[in-house]
Amino acid sequence: MGNHKSEPIEANKKSSSIECHNVPVQNIAPKISFSGRISSAKKINILSEVNGISEIYNDKFEVGENFKKGEVLISIKNDDIELDLKSIKSQFLALLIQVLPDIKMDFPKLGSELEKYINEFQLNGQIANLPKTTNSKQRNFLSSKQVFSNYYTIKSLENKLNKFKIRAPFDGVLTQTLIDIGSNIIVGQPLGQFIDPNNYEISTSVSIKEAILIKEGDPVFIASDDLNIPIKGVVSRIGDHINELTQSIDIFISVGHMDIKDGMYVSGHISCDTINHVFQLERGKIVTNNSVYLLKDNHLKLKPVNIILFQDDSVIVKGIEQDHCIVKQYKQYFYDGMPIN
Repeated sequence: MGNHKSEPIEANKKSSSIECHNVPVQNIAPKISFSGRISSAKKINILSEVNGISEIYNDKFEVGENFKKGEVLISIKNDDIELDLKSIKSQFLALLIQVLPDIKMDFPKLGSELEKYINEFQLNGQIANLPKTTNSKQRNFLSSKQVFSNYYTIKSLENKLNKFKIRAPFDGVLTQTLIDIGSNIIVGQPLGQFIDPNNYEISTSVSIKEAILIKEGDPVFIASDDLNIPIKGVVSRIGDHINELTQSIDIFISVGHMDIKDGMYVSGHISCDTINHVFQLERGKIVTNNSVYLLKDNHLKLKPVNIILFQDDSVIVKGIEQDHCIVKQYKQYFYDGMPIN
């Protein structure tokens, strides 16, 4: 792991029954292990914003069905509101016809535009935008005749009518359906779940020391008992707060591959940038207060070290030198300054 800056120093020193050895300085690229579940980066719960009876629209509201962005996922009967909308639009048309002579007289240009608007008015489909007023007199006149009020009432009803057809917000697939066609639906009722099957994310957590070494864009290698080959990913986001219960930081990994599925449990490692001029020791060499025992001048000396990262059964540290002779095997009776005969 990493490139050695210098060749290992073979010299062992022995005093009585205590042996020590030198550790080579290295450049190490840490690999931080993780585990977690895969979930779609785009996942929505389908909810209803209106009341009504679900109806067959395209016979596709089943788990595993794919939809393109904008396609109708499920439709709710809207006969009454559609008739109400046509009635209000008809009244609005009558109002425009009524005020048209006065507008043509006082505001000829606006009157010409409004006349064209009336001639092209449709009871079906979305209402067209009203001709724009160019000054406050035009605006105030139309407002006094309730033109704007009626227009925005129609827009509000059209917006509500659109909620009777729930459309796919992106290309995706249904992973859960909770209703049968013909069942009664109420506002806020969960109807199913819809995900993007091409963009997945793994949420995991690492220690504070590990998080310091990770940056966005770091490559990730993912494995699972259900996968035949390792899958590559990339660190997409790093949490900016510490979980109070676990004292860890959230890491999010972006991954896309045809073999992975929502909910799959995986493990792997994050490859971090190389750390230069560090030492790799056995975990057992670290004692109280993050120190190691050195043998110097026939005495044991406790040397504090800076722990960069625990790596499997070893630890990466700074704070020692190549000529430091680290004691090989510790005894319970060791203490700082202990003389060695």
